[in-house]
Amino acid sequence: MRLDTLRAPRVQGLFDTVRARFIGMTALVTAVDLLAKEVAVRSLGSTGVVPFSDRFSLFVVFNTGSAGGVQVGPYTWQLNVLVTLLAVGLIASVVQAMAAVDRRATRALAFVAGGAVGNLLSMLFGPEGVADFLAIRLTGDTTIVANVADFALWTGAVMLVPVALRLARMARAERAERNAVMRVELS
Repeated sequence: MRLDTLRAPRVQGLFDTVRARFIGMTALVTAVDLLAKEVAVRSLGSTGVVPFSDRFSLFVVFNTGSAGGVQVGPYTWQLNVLVTLLAVGLIASVVQAMAAVDRRATRALAFVAGGAVGNLLSMLFGPEGVADFLAIRLTGDTTIVANVADFALWTGAVMLVPVALRLARMARAERAERNAVMRVELS
């Protein structure tokens, strides 16, 4: 398949199936994330800690910043909303073309979009911020606290690696084909 053929769907049914799968999986990831956050906040509150090992425990912290808790000035919240909406819109606009290249792209992009939407909804409607509750101690002084949406985002990104490699191979093959045609035409 050539890269320039990805713009128009080959079969109308593909678009409907891809779109339905993408929306359904995105909604499922979002729902699981929001449910997990609700259960964590209700069960643990802001003081409960449930240790499972010396490296993993559950406790709730509320993130009011950007990814990783980073503050980027007085407009952090507005910037988060804008960037998330743009990212989800971009993902939704490429899912059909990406699925035409590799079916795995639909699921991967749905994980990314679902995680983004889950955190966006938590940011918009969570009075204290986005609830993070999965604490993983990396070193003695470094612990990351995340939520289901964060893991969905990272999982989706990792799942996109083979899709990106396939796109790169297709682009190289198309460029080689175009160069071969040019050499023949110049001869």
